[in-house]
Amino acid sequence: MPSLRFAVIGRGRMAATMRALVGDVGEDKADAVYIAGRNRDHAARSLAALADGKAVLCEKPATMGVAEAEAVVAESRRTGLLYMEAVATPFLPAVAAALAAVRSGRIGAPARVEASFGYRVRRADHPRLFEADGGVLADRAVYPLMLALIALGPVRGMRCSVDRDAAGIDVAARLTLDHAGGGVSDLAVSFVERLDNSLRIVGDGGAVEVQPPLLTAQRLRFTGPGRAAPSPLWRHARQNPLVRRLGDLGSRGSARWHPFGASPYAHEIEHFVALHRAGAIESPVISHARTVEVARLVEQARRL
Repeated sequence: MPSLRFAVIGRGRMAATMRALVGDVGEDKADAVYIAGRNRDHAARSLAALADGKAVLCEKPATMGVAEAEAVVAESRRTGLLYMEAVATPFLPAVAAALAAVRSGRIGAPARVEASFGYRVRRADHPRLFEADGGVLADRAVYPLMLALIALGPVRGMRCSVDRDAAGIDVAARLTLDHAGGGVSDLAVSFVERLDNSLRIVGDGGAVEVQPPLLTAQRLRFTGPGRAAPSPLWRHARQNPLVRRLGDLGSRGSARWHPFGASPYAHEIEHFVALHRAGAIESPVISHARTVEVARLVEQARRL
């Protein structure tokens, strides 16, 4: 990893992962902090770090609502310090290649995004996900929402349905976004069932699909105009780890194979470090505006 001095704030799996990747020099010596821990604490810890002169890479969800998101962005701009929500998926080489293909016009004018992130989760194994500052919208919706905003731009309207458990915690959601540029996104997240866990972007000249599992994706598939999405049978079959490994082996050496290397988080960190060295205060990918818009959409869905 590059030599930017990090402090890691918080506990848990992601904090441990980041300590292994970037080290932890302590807040007094750090140039930047990575903030993990409880979702409800992210905004306050980000504000404190920025006020203390540290750049901030904050685990998703960066905040618990749009007011907090706007406050943190305002503090980043006031201090002139870099602030970025830690959403690693757009920086995976496979996902980045898909998004670059969209920008280049390879699939024509993009019109539709389909993305999902869903696996069964047991409350006993992950109790924090089922507390008031958890839920599937906070924990999982950030990923497909951010990808949709990157691919199709700002949202002018959203329709969604949310399923809740007996305690009132959101455990599944389907969101349909109407983008200002005319495109539509169909997104789904779940704690109660295995979804396809892929990303498909459709244009008037073809489509590109990032094959599952989305959060550690390494393979792409391009199709021509008018080609249908993968069948439900194939979507089910490719969730099998053996099927995925065989697909990975078959893709090696081809333009479809985009391995992420030692860690799926390494490319996000490299992006953040490059921004810091350039003196930037926000990412052009996970921009301040996109972080605020995702917070607004999640807040709106949680109110349903």
